[in-house]
Amino acid sequence: MRILFLFQIFDFNKSTIYLDLVRECRDRGHAVSLIAGTSDMSLPTGVIDVEGIRTVYMKLPDQFGAGTVKKALIQMSIPGRIKSILKDGFNKETFDIIAYPTPPITLAPVLKYCGKHYKSAIRYLMLKDIFPQNAVDLKMFSYSSPIYKYYRRLEKQLYEYSDRIGCMSEANIEYLKTHNPELPNKKIEYFPNTAAVHELSATNDSASSDGLSIVFGGNMGRPQDIDGLIASVRACRKCPDLNDVSFYFIGDGSESRKIEDFIKNENPANFIYKHQMPRDEYEQLVNNADAGLISLSADFTIPNFPSRMLPYMQKAKPMLAVVDEATDIDICITEEARCGYAVNSGDPEAFISGIRWLRSNKDRLPELGMNGRRYFERYFNAGVSVDILERAYRG
Repeated sequence: MRILFLFQIFDFNKSTIYLDLVRECRDRGHAVSLIAGTSDMSLPTGVIDVEGIRTVYMKLPDQFGAGTVKKALIQMSIPGRIKSILKDGFNKETFDIIAYPTPPITLAPVLKYCGKHYKSAIRYLMLKDIFPQNAVDLKMFSYSSPIYKYYRRLEKQLYEYSDRIGCMSEANIEYLKTHNPELPNKKIEYFPNTAAVHELSATNDSASSDGLSIVFGGNMGRPQDIDGLIASVRACRKCPDLNDVSFYFIGDGSESRKIEDFIKNENPANFIYKHQMPRDEYEQLVNNADAGLISLSADFTIPNFPSRMLPYMQKAKPMLAVVDEATDIDICITEEARCGYAVNSGDPEAFISGIRWLRSNKDRLPELGMNGRRYFERYFNAGVSVDILERAYRG
């Protein structure tokens, strides 16, 4: 296949589900090209070869820490930039698959262009964020807002111009069908978050000898309900039987200041926070932890399925999932993979019960972690995603 990927943000030096997907496509012998957004202005322009992948970097202002208006303006500029790159670098090319994730949802003009210029190409949407509904859930704006109506129109255009829409879970599929009944069922299918499978470390310590160590890594933003997590950790600190539980929060985001204030004002015992950590150090931290933590805001009405679970599964670590009512990730963790425990978000007492469950089942945690690892190898390895793209191509 000849595959073109369009990414708002992409970095060959950072391990992500998209990097693993691109590499897996390449390793199977497919001709892979990509247009990759970057804020690194030192990278070369024009079509270059990176790891055997034809790449064009789309230079964008740094969006980290940018305000809502600046981010919106950057994302609105992306379609024009991509169309310009396509015309300059890929005008005479042909593609079988053009694949792109959300965010952003502003790609409709690009897809319309691709439908006319690359007539035989299947435009494949890898649906990750359901926007603008997630912003409404988090009270960033309301249904009556002109902003919502504008973005909802873009969202519908994105779906219209996509030939296939790949959803992260069955709950995602049902949500999309319910709220977009005009979409034909044959356009919507399952497309999970996946990652490359790496060997388990030979020095992997399945559990710490004393206490309980829990890692929460990734974005620290409103979707993760940082306020709720802080309240829950605060409640844990008041329980004498949980004094030996350690929390490691690693990552940055719009809510990271709240974590800093929590540490500054309350100096919680056994709580470590770092904005960033070298990849090898983070992997070692997860490797030596007893469990990983997932958190979703109780306000969500959309069924999120966080990809941060994959590194935990990769390292054979069980999980405590703090989840909303819309997601089905709890079913995956507790019933299908059988690799953890789930509690309702926004409820510190429920969080405490989850920590106590991990504590009381510490001897079983390595077994639960291996359950997750085996499930990951079978259902969430990057090859699964490539299989789906190949089936789409074969029709």
